[in-house]
Amino acid sequence: MAVMAVMEAFCFLRFGGAFGTLGTAAIMAPSQRATAERSEEMCVAFALAALTEGGLVTMNHVPEAPQSASGDYAWLGAEPGSVADQLYMSAADEWNQAINSRFVNELLDDTLPESILKSYLIQDFKFFNQGIMAHAIELAPRQETKDMLAKQSQWFADNEATYFTGFLKEYGITDEEYNNSEQTPANREYCEYLTKLVQGTWEELITALCCMEWIYLAWAKRTIDAGVVQQIPAHKGWVDLHEGDYFRAWTGRLIALVNEYASVDGSEADVFRTIVHLERRFFEDSYPQR
Repeated sequence: MAVMAVMEAFCFLRFGGAFGTLGTAAIMAPSQRATAERSEEMCVAFALAALTEGGLVTMNHVPEAPQSASGDYAWLGAEPGSVADQLYMSAADEWNQAINSRFVNELLDDTLPESILKSYLIQDFKFFNQGIMAHAIELAPRQETKDMLAKQSQWFADNEATYFTGFLKEYGITDEEYNNSEQTPANREYCEYLTKLVQGTWEELITALCCMEWIYLAWAKRTIDAGVVQQIPAHKGWVDLHEGDYFRAWTGRLIALVNEYASVDGSEADVFRTIVHLERRFFEDSYPQR
């Protein structure tokens, strides 16, 4: 956190303490909050530029992912022409918009304003608590699949939930602030969609789950491909949860299930495209909508 401390000091001297002022956002009027958010974004940009120029920080930019192509994930089981590959290509444009979104770019480049990260943590933890895995386990047609999903559900509880609770605490987000934070429109729409989806078929649900995990692997993979390691612990921790041998194997198993059970001619195709759309909107809604 040394870099963050230097950034805070820089912002205090340069902007009179703009960095971190959003900790008092709950008592700000909307116009004051918008001004504070713009000030913090400017502060982060200026601080990083100054630190980089002074040699205190080496900025490693993570390039955007190229346009999707059939066979991109053949190494995970989505071989050209497979069901999973066809679903992936059917949502290619919006998929690329999501994994190259402003939020992802700033997180991977360590330029994400703290206020935006805090908002995202709150929103995604509310989403995390929807319990979609329990429904997937219930609908799974084979015991071995139920066991695999149950094991992954426990992994989420041990790792992803711990990430959320740990960093919510580190960033000073109280239970009251968390409970009083309303869902963003995108988060609310996403949760409402999943609530309806769990009443549907196993094929639809496993397609949704696969898409959700796959698209997170796709954006996290960008930093691995670039050989860049994030310096801010919350950023690095979020990447680490969604890249690496374990998460790749988990995503590969979901792709295998999609290839086995889903169809490009059925409702699963609409499910896949809808999930991609909602993921893109979720990232966009991390920022104040003016």
